[in-house]
Amino acid sequence: MTGLRISYLSELIEPKSIFLELTRQNLMMQSLRSLFWGEGEIGLLVYSILVHYWEWARPAEQSQPTLYLMSS
Repeated sequence: MTGLRISYLSELIEPKSIFLELTRQNLMMQSLRSLFWGEGEIGLLVYSILVHYWEWARPAEQSQPTLYLMSS
């Protein structure tokens, strides 16, 4: 749910760039955290939502923010 909110807000304010942080946890731990506590790898989720949305909704000539995926 948080990933959808972040994606929606990024479309409302139309930033020039978006910085997303990756947790670098293993996939099994991320899946369990998502299942039990509703948390997980938000950075990849937001990236996926925005890329799919832009492919569907934005024409090719319209600009979109630059996405930066960073890991700590």
